Amino acid sequence: MLVVEGPDGAGKTTLIKTLQEYLDLPVAPRVVSKDAEAMVDLQSWVDNQLDEGFQPMIYDRHRLISETIYGPILRRAQADGFNELKWLAPRMRRFYELEPVIIYCLPSLETVMSNVIGDINNRVVESKIEAIYAAYVARAALDYSFSPGLVKIWDYENSAKINNMPTWINKVREEIEFRRASKND
Repeated sequence: MLVVEGPDGAGKTTLIKTLQEYLDLPVAPRVVSKDAEAMVDLQSWVDNQLDEGFQPMIYDRHRLISETIYGPILRRAQADGFNELKWLAPRMRRFYELEPVIIYCLPSLETVMSNVIGDINNRVVESKIEAIYAAYVARAALDYSFSPGLVKIWDYENSAKINNMPTWINKVREEIEFRRASKND
């Protein structure tokens, strides 16, 4: 399970396309619209994903991470269950027990803002992008401090060119291939 997270305008789509080609992994279908509206029951989606275990798949955001950021900022409320400790905590524990590789796309705030401001596809987040960015920085720092081997930070402006594939992406490939082989045994 490879999760690519980050605010709008951070380079996730470009990174996902490259990772998909490089790692030969499918991309999970989106479950939230560009306007941050759920297209499925998010609680059921999370439970189903966790029940399936580690999947050799790329997620363009995972609801256990992004809903806790986008829900309160854009809709002033999270989807059902996501604001209930009794529901959320055990699912977060199960999620991290799967040892997902999480890549946080975090170029500078200025870069993200320049990519979002005036973009018709980002009109819903434009006025809230600073809060979204700050929430992602805090979440990435927290995740990285507890799981540095599983959490990567990608800044497309200051990282090695994606075509040169940094060492950590090769490690991601090895881990996914290992898990894919283990699942087939």
